[in-house]
Amino acid sequence: MTLDSWLPFGMHEDPQKLYTALHDGVPEWMEKSMRAWQHEFLLGLFEESDSALSRLHKLEHQLRTAVKVPSNVSSYGLADAVISEFVWHDKELVLTDYLLSIADLEKLGGWEHIRKEIQGGNNRLGRLETTLKEAGSKWTLGVRTAGKLGLVQRVPEGVQTAADETMRSSGHAGRRLAEAWGAAFGIEPDPAKAYGLAVKAVEDAALPKVSLKPNDHGTLGSVIRVLNSAKYDAADWTLGFQREDKHYSNGQTLVAMLKTLWSGQTDRHGGDHELVNGTVISQEAAESAVMLAVPLVQWFSSGFVVESGTSTKLTPE
Repeated sequence: MTLDSWLPFGMHEDPQKLYTALHDGVPEWMEKSMRAWQHEFLLGLFEESDSALSRLHKLEHQLRTAVKVPSNVSSYGLADAVISEFVWHDKELVLTDYLLSIADLEKLGGWEHIRKEIQGGNNRLGRLETTLKEAGSKWTLGVRTAGKLGLVQRVPEGVQTAADETMRSSGHAGRRLAEAWGAAFGIEPDPAKAYGLAVKAVEDAALPKVSLKPNDHGTLGSVIRVLNSAKYDAADWTLGFQREDKHYSNGQTLVAMLKTLWSGQTDRHGGDHELVNGTVISQEAAESAVMLAVPLVQWFSSGFVVESGTSTKLTPE
């Protein structure tokens, strides 16, 4: 039995899914450790500021929250007051996400460096990640909106690793993909924004690889038309595999994936789609779009998508 599969004595059936499911919010068994982390962070924030009250006011402004503070309170008391306010409104994760957003990613060495440091669990961010993981939280640390550190939904580790590598190694397209990921899986998801950014990330990666006509718009639709060719067989493009299906080429597979992403963006044009025709982007669609964008961005950015004439002729199977 591995450590990951260990359960307390008598809990192997786990009917309430306390151990076998991920939990939203701050369950009671995570309250003490979460609040201790918040208090440590807030205490440092207030003590390092020229004016603790001015820093509190900035927090109130940014989070649109009024914190009830006793007169002549110390930095320690300010931290207590802030935590109590967010506990009262059941918004503890909002506070945690905000505190994470304060971190300067560039000064800390970038997300890839931070991710490795977090895995060690010996610094402030690492301790929070350990708390979230040990308590079975559905949330983990990641890059959220505007390139800020924050809470994002936990996904299978292999999927997260592949996505992180694509975001890190794909230049501007990778940075746009990171924003899409945060908008889809962040603590306050924005499905429409996530889907739109996923499309833009693929456009960023694909457009430099294709030759558009002067009148073509720089959109994914134009990329699809170029790849598809006049015969709609995508014969001029392929992927860097050594073999392909004789009935359905790699180029056709690529175009099909691009079409799926492009056609699924139901709110591409103006109007209130939720009221007019019911085509508002769903959370499920946004998450799927971002997941689909990951391999597409990686393929275009890494040179895995090539014109047929510049690649080795594939052996059909």
